[in-house]
Amino acid sequence: MKTLYLAILVISCIVTAPVLWYFTSYDPTPVTKENNFGVSALVIHQPPGGCPMEKCSPPDHFLKINSKSKTTLVCYNICDGNSCVKKDGIAISLPVLDVLHPDYQKLSLPDNLPWKDGDSVNIQVKVPRSIIYDNTLYFDPYPTPNVWVDLGKSEIVRSS
Repeated sequence: MKTLYLAILVISCIVTAPVLWYFTSYDPTPVTKENNFGVSALVIHQPPGGCPMEKCSPPDHFLKINSKSKTTLVCYNICDGNSCVKKDGIAISLPVLDVLHPDYQKLSLPDNLPWKDGDSVNIQVKVPRSIIYDNTLYFDPYPTPNVWVDLGKSEIVRSS
């Protein structure tokens, strides 16, 4: 009888754990390919040069990002099919693209990523929801204030 109770307990834990994981990690924010702010991003691989201090390990990978109009980055999610990097709870004002003087926000990504030069990654960014009407950008008063913008596939580029 004890074995039966133990088996029922183990099976219920095995069934309950994935269900709880799904509901606690679910993000109801809508995903779109519509890029109203003209956000562009890429992942660069910049192997560390020399370190001025002992036991120094600067990050190898960075997210380089800007936009064509003013917006704020509140989250990013970068995946290569096997691993993902997600950073939430940020509020970074993105530099506006200037063709004559390009400016990018360079955000360090976690250490020890298995990514290599030339690998494909999919980049999604979360920005405030907006609409364009008569060539004017408005923030949408929709109940969900942010939207995931799928920037699509990008190749990791080596930077010196």
